[in-house]
Amino acid sequence: MFKRELDCAKIIREIDEAEETVRAISDGAVDAFVVQDGDGHRVYTLEGTDLPYSVLVERMQQGAAILDTLGNFIYCNSSLEELLGVPHESLIGVPLQRFLKGNDLPLIETLLRETLAGPREAEISVRRVDGVEVPTNLSFRLLTQDKSSIGILFTDLTSQKQQAELTVRIQQMQDEERRRIARDLHDSVGQLLAALSMNIARVTDESHKLSPGVAKLVTENASLVSQITNEIRTISHLLHPPLLDEVGLPSALRWYTDGFAQRSKIQTTLDMPEELDRLSPETEIAVFRAVQECLTNIHRHSGSPSCSIRIVQDADQLRIEIKDSGRGIPEAKQSTLASSGGVGLRGMRERIRRLGGTFEIESSPRGTVVAVTLPVVCNKNLSMGNDEDNRKCNAGSTHSGHVRSILSQHP
Repeated sequence: MFKRELDCAKIIREIDEAEETVRAISDGAVDAFVVQDGDGHRVYTLEGTDLPYSVLVERMQQGAAILDTLGNFIYCNSSLEELLGVPHESLIGVPLQRFLKGNDLPLIETLLRETLAGPREAEISVRRVDGVEVPTNLSFRLLTQDKSSIGILFTDLTSQKQQAELTVRIQQMQDEERRRIARDLHDSVGQLLAALSMNIARVTDESHKLSPGVAKLVTENASLVSQITNEIRTISHLLHPPLLDEVGLPSALRWYTDGFAQRSKIQTTLDMPEELDRLSPETEIAVFRAVQECLTNIHRHSGSPSCSIRIVQDADQLRIEIKDSGRGIPEAKQSTLASSGGVGLRGMRERIRRLGGTFEIESSPRGTVVAVTLPVVCNKNLSMGNDEDNRKCNAGSTHSGHVRSILSQHP
């Protein structure tokens, strides 16, 4: 009788604990996975979570799964079934590694091991049963205190990748169009203005035969043609600076920043090495466009009286920092800046990411700092270094990039 009372008391205590857990999940106090198996409903609560909502796994658009410590599926939701093209009953007990490429297996083993110490995530392509590879972001998190199960979320990145590819393609088309327009301005409009200037010079030589008023108009026309020629040259060079192709990034940046300071009346400081190695054309145009876009934004939005550009290069990377002392990024734009931003910012972000670099924005009411880091990829045709230097320079082209925005409204 006494033993039966103890058993009943234990059962009542377990029921109370289960009710407390379910009540906490229902109230949104914790996140949880609810799994139905042969023994009934099993609840996996996320260790250490304090998020004010519960995860409705089955209704999630993201794929969700629970793995054992060996990486075998013990649960998946319908979104993951659709992503992998495998029905639920065929997925349970199957290792995650079966849906990955061979060169990603060491990374997955590391992630599963490190998740025991804390959440991890990585961008990896998973292979559907029909052989189609799907780019995904995998987020790992420990679910139980006994470390017997790991939760994983699969975020399909296909649409994001397609949008990024489209952005890059549009950017390439813009670069090509800028180069074409710059060339046409120089070759056609520039030549016509040169011919007009020579004709006016011929008339000027005969101006003594004209009345004083007409002779004055000829002189004024010569001055106007000279101004137009200078304006056309400036526009052409802004579209695509010939110095970038001919002598490299340092000369192109010095020319641009000098002109920017004169046009905008913003005190501009350029700090860069006296001798900067010739980089790949893609890297040089990326750096030039980044500086161009940042200075344009400073002029339009910051209200800053000054700005600075600092460029540092070592054996592995090139770092560019553009800083102003303006009003900072408005609070209303902070929530959308990291994910979208304007066309110029989005294009700059994708250009940097595609080259394997990083792009960071840090803003406060005291000003904004944009930091770009790119792997060093030398131009073999232009670099004066030896073969070993070129091998070092090109080693950076395999790095994977990331983008991060850091925004603060507090001084």
